Amino acid sequence: MNVGISSPWTERIREEDLPVHKILVLKFSSLGDVVQALPVAAGLRRRWPSAQIHWMAFEAYRDLLTNHPAIDRFVEFPRRRETPGGLLRDLARCLASVRGEHYDLLLDMQGLLRSGLLCLWSGARRRIGPWNGREGSIVLYRERVMPPPPPAQERYLAFLRYLRVPAGPLDYGLRAGPLDIPGLRKGAYVVLHPYARWKTKLWPWRYYRELVRSLPHLFFVAMGMGPWFPLEEHNMLDLRGALPMRRMMALLGNAAATVGPDSGPAHLAAALGVPTLILFGPTDWRESAAVGENVHVLSAAAPCAPCWRTSCPQKRPVACLADIRPTRVGEELEAICAKTLQVAQ
Repeated sequence: MNVGISSPWTERIREEDLPVHKILVLKFSSLGDVVQALPVAAGLRRRWPSAQIHWMAFEAYRDLLTNHPAIDRFVEFPRRRETPGGLLRDLARCLASVRGEHYDLLLDMQGLLRSGLLCLWSGARRRIGPWNGREGSIVLYRERVMPPPPPAQERYLAFLRYLRVPAGPLDYGLRAGPLDIPGLRKGAYVVLHPYARWKTKLWPWRYYRELVRSLPHLFFVAMGMGPWFPLEEHNMLDLRGALPMRRMMALLGNAAATVGPDSGPAHLAAALGVPTLILFGPTDWRESAAVGENVHVLSAAAPCAPCWRTSCPQKRPVACLADIRPTRVGEELEAICAKTLQVAQ
């Protein structure tokens, strides 16, 4: 008597033979992680050209995802509200909407309990998440993807390999859009983005002023949100503060180069093809640096780096970044800009 043996692998093969009409990708945040995950959308489009591809993220990334050529619909995942009742109503609407879509395939690239529960609630035929999902989320998936070694972007591309998506270019699908800021010309300025979520990632504030002063023939534009510090020079424009995503993309994408710490805007600039100089301290550039031919990295040889700490226990705070002097950054920046910069007259 022949006895059929069932296994997750044979089940996966049967699932792969079924048509895929509608796909949902879960990747809520943060900006750098969402940008690094965007090539997954292009890969899914190659594999299933006629499928509907939806992407769920926080509202802050609506403009980033709505106009993406491989994404048919942006789905908002609600964030905190002033009243718990408002958030609960938003969550209920979100859950009902996802359940009603009848997705064939759902990829949870967030890998947290809330995304895992949403994955389970969706009723999707194939629910795929990472083996290293946190907060117990791995028990909520039907299939799991083993995360590969660094760099970090590989953990997203692993989903495409698991789905046997044909190899293709690393396409982020991003376009800068027109530059509509008076006084700025495409390729005639350098963006400074001095902020990051971790205070240990911050290059000393005074160094930015020294950098701008040391390169009077270059024009700089400062952007980003964070603690205010004085940065007023004749060869710069200060646009720090809240910028809509569209304007941020235009400002970064039309620059001659960008300079800043390991942060989301650095990943966005690199994905837009702009020469990007990233200053690394507590994080490891080999794991978390932005990807691209025009990405340049500077890091100090501090014995304690990378430490992956959000607070620095050393007597000399954040020496790893303090040791990257403005003269070194200026030399690297001039070499980068020599090929691309149209010096402002």
